[in-house]
Amino acid sequence: MRRWLLVVCHFVGPLIFFTNLTRNPYEGQIALVQAGLALSLAAWAWAESGRPGGWRLPRLPVSVPLALFAALWVLSLARSWLVHPTFFRPSIAAMGLHALFFQGSVCAAAFLLAAGIAARDDGSSDVPLGAWAGFALSWGLLWTLYPQVRARVYAPPEDLWAFFWDPYGALVWALGLAGVLRLTRRGRVTDYLHLAMCVGFLASAYGVLQYFNLDFIWPYTLNPYGGRAVSTFGNPNFLSSYDVALMPIALALFLIERKTARRLIYAGVFLTLEGALLATLTRSSWAGAAAACLALAAFAPLRERLRRDARVVGLLLAAAAALAALWPSSAISAGYTPTVVDRLTEIGTFLKRDGSYSPLHQRVLIWASAWLMGRESPLWGKGAGVFELFYPFYQGTMLHAYPFFHNMRTHANNAHDELVENFAQVGLLGLGAFLAFWAAFFEAARRWARGRAGADPLWTGAVAGCAGVLVDNLLNVSLHFAVPAFLFWWLAGTAMGRGEREGATKPVRVLPPMAGRAAAAVLALAAAATVWMAVRVWRREAWYFAGFKRSKGGDLALAQHDLERSRAIGPREVNALYELGNVYARASRPRDAAAAYRAALSANAGYDEIYFNLGTLDNTVLARPEETRGLYEVAWAINPLSSPLDNALSAIYLRDPARDGAAAEQVLRQATRDFPENPDHWNNLGYVLAARRDWAGAETAYTRALELAPDMPTALRNLENESAQSGRPPAPILRALRDLQAVTAAVARRDASDATLARAAAVARLAPDILKGRFLYGSLLLSRGRAADAVPELEYVVARLPSKAAPRLNLGAAYRALGRADDARAQFQAALAAEPNNPQVLAQLRALGAIK
Repeated sequence: MRRWLLVVCHFVGPLIFFTNLTRNPYEGQIALVQAGLALSLAAWAWAESGRPGGWRLPRLPVSVPLALFAALWVLSLARSWLVHPTFFRPSIAAMGLHALFFQGSVCAAAFLLAAGIAARDDGSSDVPLGAWAGFALSWGLLWTLYPQVRARVYAPPEDLWAFFWDPYGALVWALGLAGVLRLTRRGRVTDYLHLAMCVGFLASAYGVLQYFNLDFIWPYTLNPYGGRAVSTFGNPNFLSSYDVALMPIALALFLIERKTARRLIYAGVFLTLEGALLATLTRSSWAGAAAACLALAAFAPLRERLRRDARVVGLLLAAAAALAALWPSSAISAGYTPTVVDRLTEIGTFLKRDGSYSPLHQRVLIWASAWLMGRESPLWGKGAGVFELFYPFYQGTMLHAYPFFHNMRTHANNAHDELVENFAQVGLLGLGAFLAFWAAFFEAARRWARGRAGADPLWTGAVAGCAGVLVDNLLNVSLHFAVPAFLFWWLAGTAMGRGEREGATKPVRVLPPMAGRAAAAVLALAAAATVWMAVRVWRREAWYFAGFKRSKGGDLALAQHDLERSRAIGPREVNALYELGNVYARASRPRDAAAAYRAALSANAGYDEIYFNLGTLDNTVLARPEETRGLYEVAWAINPLSSPLDNALSAIYLRDPARDGAAAEQVLRQATRDFPENPDHWNNLGYVLAARRDWAGAETAYTRALELAPDMPTALRNLENESAQSGRPPAPILRALRDLQAVTAAVARRDASDATLARAAAVARLAPDILKGRFLYGSLLLSRGRAADAVPELEYVVARLPSKAAPRLNLGAAYRALGRADDARAQFQAALAAEPNNPQVLAQLRALGAIK
């Protein structure tokens, strides 16, 4: 039973993939791996508890730091729940327990199961490799027929079974399971690792084909990551980490094998894994793969084989180097598609050109926020499992303080560095236990490598694979997702379970037979609860995604049905509840919407848009202004980069300028810095400054508002009032606006006289940033036959309003009058893109012969 379940986890988990069933396509993989591992652990515990002498566990050199880390993890979560305000406690419980569920059902279960199998393994690495190769090729080829023979039956979103059922697909899966169950019938370490390599080969080969736009599974191109291969993993960073873990095993087996045919198979697997790794364009995994392969040199028997077979190994390494150096760009995306060399050198190009590089500086933003998080409680951290919950608040602090990071704002589930993440969540105590675990791991590996283990390619490959994935996750997050985490912890357990076979450790008796049976029964109940939870989460996600799609399509009634079904299934999930709140709001059910938004915050209180929407409901419908103020303030603390939020919050403050004037000024000064082209922000800032009798500042703000929107009556009235109240001379822009009104009226009468032209010139001189004035002046110059004088005015307008057709049309006409046909054609084509049916633009292009 346990072997069957583990085979399903290893084989089906990484390869099953639905693109339109859940929002994240790997939700099904998560549910399957969690349920399968939980049941496997229960089956193992039941079998172990029935052994003569009672339930025994392999004595692992990492047991003490592992137990310490687990205890600190739970204590950190409990402390977080106690020390934070009551409002955050539901979110802390929801997210912390979700993370604990993952740690237990995936990480701990995989580690213990693999360690138990490795402790009693015979140490053989011999397998029917030809049968494995034949199975991988034939089963993979069966899928090439899928587009022709799959059932093409429409399945409504509510019929989940019909949605993913396909007779031919089911047949291929049944044949695949039968094949791998036969090949792994002895349940040895080598069987499971060869199964993982078979899966890695299949997924990698498919990923490479995807990269070159040769997808034979889906009738459309999968390109969610700009040309990067995702294969069956849903994310290129998950596939890349999976390959990092397997590459050193394939390489170690290649080094140890003596038969040419078997060596060729392992070489093919290694190069296929490398090809997919390159196709993911994941640089952290490239570093991890290099570290993993180099780590094999730490084992003397492998170094000896390398020395003896230097020519053969050199050929493989030369092929790997050539593959990396010559790897082409992706055929999927029409945008930026870098080669490997481009990907490695682009950081210098972007830093030199832009002064920033988002993949790097976004991580700096995440790390800085995580540092602030951990610094609040250096010993205990913010709380285990709550990084995603609290990260937006610390990111908001950074965004308020450093405009440099504004275009790097992100929603970070994790810290993109395991060391930083552990410090942020479980503090120095948890980080110390984490480091102690891996210190004990690699110290044990160092000792055992002197014995028989050092000549075992599976064991050495597993140790090196763990090292590579750890290096990868100094910049990656794959250890927090089910499939790559499952393989990683399986390799870690395989490596540590070796001690009993080496004679370095002896099994420890946990419980006598009767107590062991009772404990195994409890574990079986826990496994059943895990399966129940995994299925609930998967069904919740499927119903949520069905409702989400219907909501976007405007079918609010059915969307509401699906989203309410998702909510009823539970447990709470922020995105599903937020979308339900949006549907209620659009259906004019404000109280239900508010309840859904509050439920969403109880699932994850770190989303600024939920606070904003809830505050807007309180302000406009539910008449709760004081609650609105608090909700908007929290939203602004999280996200200062929302122009509607700036407007809404400043409007709340401006209801009582005497009390909230300083707060309003702070919001509006940041708003005018972040959105300098928004006239409302400038007008509101002018109002605040005028209330404080800062007349010069108010005039500057009102002037800027009118430069951006010269037809804005509120700003005009406010500026006129400011001049009257302050006793200051009228602002120069007022005269320019009067002249602009006169010019506008004259142009409407088709009056292009000298007087009109002179007034337009005065507007351009007095208020050069009023684009309407510059456009009218340039257009008048053009109409008077002064195309050369018109060009600078119109170029100025086009540079600031590139999406407007009229300035481009007139600029093109000016270029054409000057004999600059190519420049004219470019402007007319850009104008046509802005307004495809504009008859004047079409006439100009026909005149130039650009269209018929």
